[in-house]
Amino acid sequence: MPDLVYAKKWLDRAQRDYDFAAKIEKHFWPKDLEQICYHCQQATEKALKAVLAYNEAEILKIHIIGKLVDECKKYGFSVPIDRKVAKLITDHATLSRYPDNMNEWTEEDAKLALKYSKLTLDAVIQYLTESEEQDS
Repeated sequence: MPDLVYAKKWLDRAQRDYDFAAKIEKHFWPKDLEQICYHCQQATEKALKAVLAYNEAEILKIHIIGKLVDECKKYGFSVPIDRKVAKLITDHATLSRYPDNMNEWTEEDAKLALKYSKLTLDAVIQYLTESEEQDS
C-alpha cells in the first residue's frame, strides 16, 4: 500500500531545501553559490526519495542522483534530468563537503541547480498527486 504520509515528509524537506537555495539566490549578496548548489542537490535528492518512500521502497542512504533516478524509474516516475545533469547535481553536494575538493561554482551552475531542482520537485508533486488520485 503506498505511503503518502511518509512521501510527503520527504517532499516537505525537499521543498525547504529548495526554498532556502532560492532565498539565498534572491536575497544574499554576494551570492553564496556553493550553498545554492548544495541545497539544490539536497532538494533533488530528497524529492527523489519521496518517490521511493511513496512506493515503500528502500530509502537508499546515498547522495548519487543518477542512482536515485534509476531507482525511481522502477516505479514509473519520469525524471526530468539526464545523466550529465544528475552527475553535476551530485557533485554539488559531494565536492563541497571537504576543503580539498572545493569547486568554484558559477552563477550558471547555481541557475542550473535551481532549475533542475525545481523541475524535479514539480515532477514529484505531479507524480504523487496523480498516484493519489489513481489510488482513490
